[in-house]
Amino acid sequence: MKNNMKISVDKSIEFGTDGWRGIIAKEFTFEKVQLISLGISDYLKNKSGLKGKTPKVVIGYDTRFLSDLFAKNAAEIFSISGIETIISETFIPTPVLSNAVVSREADLGIMITASHNPYIYNGYKIKGPYGGSAIMDIINDIEDFVNAGINNGIYPEKIKNISNGTYGNNYGSGFKTGNFLADYKKQITGLIDTKQINNIDFNILIDPMYGAGQNIFTSILREYGLRTIYEIHNIFNPSFGGINPEPIGINIKEAQDFVRQNKMKVGICVDGDADRIGAVGEKGNFISSHHIFAIVLADLIKNKKTKGRVIKTVTTSSIIDRMAQKNNLELFITPVGFKYIGEEIMKGDVIMGGEESGGLWTNGNIPERDGILMGLKLLEIMSKENKTLNQIIEELYEQYGYFTYGRNDYEVEIKERDNLKNLLKSKIPSLIEKEKVKELITIDGFKYILEDGSWLMIRPSGTEAVVRVYAESSDGARLNDLLKIGMKVVKGEA
Repeated sequence: MKNNMKISVDKSIEFGTDGWRGIIAKEFTFEKVQLISLGISDYLKNKSGLKGKTPKVVIGYDTRFLSDLFAKNAAEIFSISGIETIISETFIPTPVLSNAVVSREADLGIMITASHNPYIYNGYKIKGPYGGSAIMDIINDIEDFVNAGINNGIYPEKIKNISNGTYGNNYGSGFKTGNFLADYKKQITGLIDTKQINNIDFNILIDPMYGAGQNIFTSILREYGLRTIYEIHNIFNPSFGGINPEPIGINIKEAQDFVRQNKMKVGICVDGDADRIGAVGEKGNFISSHHIFAIVLADLIKNKKTKGRVIKTVTTSSIIDRMAQKNNLELFITPVGFKYIGEEIMKGDVIMGGEESGGLWTNGNIPERDGILMGLKLLEIMSKENKTLNQIIEELYEQYGYFTYGRNDYEVEIKERDNLKNLLKSKIPSLIEKEKVKELITIDGFKYILEDGSWLMIRPSGTEAVVRVYAESSDGARLNDLLKIGMKVVKGEA
């Protein structure tokens, strides 16, 4: 970096529910990683309870383009700012980093990843001292430090001085590297029935989608004597083979074909940082996070007689509602975003939590979603029941009712998004009203519960020029009709 280089950054960095992300080399740059890291350093040094102590940060990164260098860049800033810093010696899943926050007794965790987003993105996730996503109080305070430092010119000047060696030479003693995987394996294997894993006698496919979960799932299973494990997409490929590393039907066609062609019992797919899960049944069919949520919850109910609260986001399938009601479990519904689930987990008495996008949690773990742990739970349940996932799902349908679910995302102009939001606040669109609305739920959007038990939800994004339409029904044709109605509402045809 040249000494006379001009630092050019936006005068405001806005954090989402799990940190900040942007397009690599456009929004997500080394300068912004440095600015954010300076803000977090000041936040930690000024935090009540840490004054007079040396704060500690652990850092991880995924397989995206430049993630390792972004992570090292952050580590350098933390170290030079007087923060004890430990960075992973290799790429790791987000749940591994989150667990390291707790096992290493760190004050915060930083994960360089854009999770399931397209390869052109990267992100800066912030984990609280409890291991889960930082609560909004932490995020808001960090955001204040970051933007104040940018707006008053202090942080750009510090970056300039760091680049020419005139700042911070007497601060810190350099960052350390560490292996976080052993502690993570100990944590999650303590949450599964390893005897059941040992009893598995069927072939398993693992698809890490070129992400940070590659070889980890397989290594855990092989430690328990399993040899009939196959793993695809387990090489370093920052473009993720041209697909979004999100384990949903459209992105896991190769995994589905592999399971079907090789007559395997199951495929487990995790996203780019392995905190979300999808699965493939023995017929090559996609098994969604809704079904996985229901399978694991049913196991808790049936085999462990566990009592407590169940937490789900507002866009998650209503089969969870029916399961909770039938088994006298308290159900709590949150806005979209796992951090809201995490906040409820930390209040206590929660047996399971999950969201539509594939982030699931089960009791005993830190308050963080974990695709690898949930995959192990599925295998444990299959071994215990001596059934395939499809067979287990059919039993769930018989007991709690069949459902089919769909979601479509629409890119719109910001003005159109805001106009739609105002319209939905003022009235129920006529196209939806004709479907006999029984109840309107306005948690994080507009969810219309219909008299036949189906529902339609329209959710204008709060940060993106996107409107998401969700629907669920017990009938496939009815589902398609509802999704079409949602599309017409978004396009202004209501």
